[in-house]
Amino acid sequence: MMNEEEKKLSVKLAFTYYQNKEYKKAINLYRRLYEEDKNDFNILNMLGDACLKDNQPKQAIEAYIGALTIFEQKEMYDKMVRLIKKLIKIYPDESRLKNKLKLALRSLIHTAENKAIQHEYGEAKDIYENIKEFDSEEFPIIEKLKQVKEEENIYQQRTKKIEETKKETVSGNEDLIAKFDKMAQNYIKNGDYDGAVETYITALKLAPSNNDLRQKLHNVYFMIAQQSMGQQVGQQVWEKIDKSSVDRLAEAKRKALEERQMQIIKEEEERAKRLLEEEKKIQQELEQKEAEIIRTAAVELKQKLEEAQRKEKLKKEEIQRIMKEQEEKKRELLERAKKEAIEKWKKQRETFQQQRGEPIEEDKSKIFDTLKKSYEIPKLGTEDDLLNKKENLQDKKMPEIEVNNDNLDSIITTVYIYINQGQIKEALHIYNKIYEKFPDNPEVKHILEEITKRQKL
Repeated sequence: MMNEEEKKLSVKLAFTYYQNKEYKKAINLYRRLYEEDKNDFNILNMLGDACLKDNQPKQAIEAYIGALTIFEQKEMYDKMVRLIKKLIKIYPDESRLKNKLKLALRSLIHTAENKAIQHEYGEAKDIYENIKEFDSEEFPIIEKLKQVKEEENIYQQRTKKIEETKKETVSGNEDLIAKFDKMAQNYIKNGDYDGAVETYITALKLAPSNNDLRQKLHNVYFMIAQQSMGQQVGQQVWEKIDKSSVDRLAEAKRKALEERQMQIIKEEEERAKRLLEEEKKIQQELEQKEAEIIRTAAVELKQKLEEAQRKEKLKKEEIQRIMKEQEEKKRELLERAKKEAIEKWKKQRETFQQQRGEPIEEDKSKIFDTLKKSYEIPKLGTEDDLLNKKENLQDKKMPEIEVNNDNLDSIITTVYIYINQGQIKEALHIYNKIYEKFPDNPEVKHILEEITKRQKL
């Protein structure tokens, strides 16, 4: 079982083999990587490319079909079509490819139709444009593309008409509101504040968001309030009230009416104030709840990170223990093998001496060193060995990549592998090479988006 670091190293090494045309080594390594992660469609894609380069078309198509199956499970139908476009030229009679293509086309057409229903015509047209080369009687893609364009034109014309109607309505309302405003001003000049109030209220029903009308209505209320306090009427009002009981009664009624209007304004202001206070209180409670949720999430995240680190530490310790035990076993086997070899050599020497009747003197230390080297077992899979490999690969510059139409798909797939492994530097190196040759390729633009996302994480 590879750990994350070993997997990254293996991906680098496999790509290096592929670039150097050592396809058999690349195939073996990609197969090992696939056994580690059977959901990695990029590895399967690269395995197919390597098999194809190594003149193994049967093994290649099996790898490609595996990648297409994963695309299907993940509902990545655009990637399915992109890969099938390449494969259909190599395997024109492969029935599995044709079946996968039909499935992908049905799904993409269904998606495009839903986009059109939601008036997302641009995305619908992009889908049809990418698959229009598969237009047929069963999949009339070009006809559907034409229908989408017609629907878009009709929708745009209808939207334009609605906007024009809205503008005309607003313009008509503005003229009517101007007339109401003029009428209300006449009422104010004649001292008929009730008429002015009613006129402004009617106008606000036509334009409830007109702040200018609201301000003018407020000004009328303010003038009524000022009169009820006697600031405009003055001493003349009291003289009229003193002159006759009838006048006094009428003035008292008028004053009572004005005071009632003032009371209404005051109550409205208090109600608005209460509403603002309640809104402020609710907002504070929401902010407190959000802060509490964030704190709880932060604590949980910290606990999960600590637990993950603890498990990782235990895993490393277990790996080191197993490696140490394996090393001890290897050492014991080596010692036993050396002893057995020495004993066997002694017996052979005695037999030889007896046959020849002549003693043969040998440097025992020299023989022992020779046997030691013969039976020495190299250390594999140790942590130091992995670190040395990592340093060698990191110190080693990436091989010069030659990008052309034949290997473009393979190199793009390798970039995705590097991105998934978090090897952004290597991915950028290859991306720059691809961009020099194919700057307008949509997949190249998508690679840059993926690299940018990973850099932000």
